[in-house]
Amino acid sequence: MFDRASAVIKDGKKLSFDYVPEKLVHREEQMRRLETLFRPMITGGLPCSAFLTGGVGTGKTVTAKKFCNDMMKYCAGSGRQMDHVFINCRIRSTEHGVLIHLIRHFDPGFPDRGFSADEMLRSLRKHIESGSRPFVLVLDEADILLKSSNRNLVYQLTRFTEDIRGNSSVSMIMISQEHVSEMLDDASMSSFKRANTIKFDRYTKDELKDIITMRAGEALASGAVDDDVLDLLADIGKGYGDARLVIEMLEKAAYIAEESTEGVITADDVRSANAMIYSNVSENKLAGLDLKRKLALLAVARAIKGEPYISITKAEKTYAVVCEEYGQAARKHTQFWTYIQDLEKTNILDTTVRSEAEGGRVTYISVPDIPPKELAKKLEYLLDSPTSGNEYEF
Repeated sequence: MFDRASAVIKDGKKLSFDYVPEKLVHREEQMRRLETLFRPMITGGLPCSAFLTGGVGTGKTVTAKKFCNDMMKYCAGSGRQMDHVFINCRIRSTEHGVLIHLIRHFDPGFPDRGFSADEMLRSLRKHIESGSRPFVLVLDEADILLKSSNRNLVYQLTRFTEDIRGNSSVSMIMISQEHVSEMLDDASMSSFKRANTIKFDRYTKDELKDIITMRAGEALASGAVDDDVLDLLADIGKGYGDARLVIEMLEKAAYIAEESTEGVITADDVRSANAMIYSNVSENKLAGLDLKRKLALLAVARAIKGEPYISITKAEKTYAVVCEEYGQAARKHTQFWTYIQDLEKTNILDTTVRSEAEGGRVTYISVPDIPPKELAKKLEYLLDSPTSGNEYEF
């Protein structure tokens, strides 16, 4: 039963949050900054540090992993040695949990119980000393550890190099959505520098498009998704600037497409995936629209079915048909455009203006959060209800 070849997904691992791509796009500046900060460690074995801060899905974790992987490759290629360990502090949020994970990096059989924090620190120091190489500790979501009153552990780890004999040193990268430098006490901050903070801004739509295009190329079969669908994914994600969200939607849309006979990811697959994750289109929101805007939205839902975007001209033509169907007079272009703008303000639909090859600019409409067929069905039910049409107007 599992012998059927996948028509859409070539390598599902490439859509995992744990995957570190060979090429990291739109985080080149942060990689260069890390290289500058950690150069003393590579050239002279000195301890270094960095704070990576930014919102969810802005590339902090993957950048830290990519940077450490690249350092390992560089050292191996130049006859040098280094070591590193990555700890997610949401999973290991206690002093004991962090220390156990660190020691088991060197000694997988280290017992879970029976040792105090001081004893574990001494054991860890011996392991690092015996390695005789620079060691980098990456604490992801470090704010969770610090909020649990584990600042002393961070202080102890930053002081390791002072007591370690030989060529070993301990450097740290701390990752957080918040500025963890403000959570450290003065003693810990003396080992760090506030200037070592590297900021990760939210991705723009164009940056998300590049990320999702590259990930689709690695993970999906050739021809499984076209450029317009990738553009729709980036459009959905642009309000969040979150690459994780967009990659998750691509993954879910790919699995939805696997169950169809077309063998390609469609715009409706993306909308269905988005609805699984997060949707702005609730029945209460639709019920709150007045009759005129329900008709305008129904026209969009019918016209856009199966398409990532439609021009406002195409939507307006369908609007005239919908109004006739429901015995209402179709409003002129200016008023219809006002309805579209009002619907955009409620986050039910989105608009974008594009320059056309033959000249001029055209407004295109998208419905990112719900499959148009489902949206049309909900609106038709509301419009056929005897109480419809008496709701508020904007």
